[in-house]
Amino acid sequence: MTDAPVTSPPPHEEERGEVRTLRRSTNGKILGGVARGLGNRFDIDANIFRVLFVVLAFVWGLGVAIYLAMWVFLPRMEGEDPQIGDRVRPEVSTSRRLSVALLLGIAVLAILAIFVLSGHVPGRIGPGFGLLWIVFLVALAIVALRTSARRMTLRRFFAIVILAVVSQLILLSGAFFGFLASTGVPISGGNGVHVWQPTSLAAVQHNYRTAFGTSTVDLSAIQFPTTGYVISASTAVGTLEVSVPANVVVNVATHVGIGWVRYSWNSSCVRCDASLPAPKLSPSQLKRAPHLTLNASVGIGHIFIVRSKENS
Repeated sequence: MTDAPVTSPPPHEEERGEVRTLRRSTNGKILGGVARGLGNRFDIDANIFRVLFVVLAFVWGLGVAIYLAMWVFLPRMEGEDPQIGDRVRPEVSTSRRLSVALLLGIAVLAILAIFVLSGHVPGRIGPGFGLLWIVFLVALAIVALRTSARRMTLRRFFAIVILAVVSQLILLSGAFFGFLASTGVPISGGNGVHVWQPTSLAAVQHNYRTAFGTSTVDLSAIQFPTTGYVISASTAVGTLEVSVPANVVVNVATHVGIGWVRYSWNSSCVRCDASLPAPKLSPSQLKRAPHLTLNASVGIGHIFIVRSKENS
């Protein structure tokens, strides 16, 4: 009599290592199941991960970027397709989506970098890219919810981390340029250190602009007309310094998004406008004195306005 072969019971999930696989959970989820899946993977209360994502969301949108990236590319725990043998279409599809997202993200950052290096950023391009990127991630998340995926690999995990970093940079750039656009200061004129020192009224420009850097507009040698002259100077991010002649009557209008304004003749005046009469002039002489209207603005940085004689 031959003994029947002993059939060993199927290995437990923990023995197969499936419990240790990072997946989104569809049971007890609130949004995409990412926090629930992390809780199952590390045996930690999912609410802790939810709070962590909310806290990181206030760190320049980092929590939102990481959550959306994991929502897109983490496979579901329940409701997946059964064993599909040699058929790897879902894995290829997931990898393809991940590759496309990374390439698009890098392309967006490259375009933003080109605009920044050129010293001219259209007012809507930054926030526009940020908004479109959020829409793109949400669209990928919807696609991920409707398709299956294979288990997480180390390569795919690092790709998700890179995508999260790229997404954060895009969202940060969008918020940053969106704020600059809201200040009304043009992001144009080039980058670096700019020094303008005209020697005649004909050489004076009506607009002096710098995108990122330091601007110095030295008008100390100019004899302005008594009828008045209007000049605008701006720096999107950085420092703006304007030197005016000693004998000119200056009407100053300043605008700063984040920063401060200083006047050499009134050090206590911060972020305020000022009218500066030429010193030691009688009322009749004041009417015949040269006049200048100066509009100075900085998005992020500071403005310093000084009379030329105080520079000597």
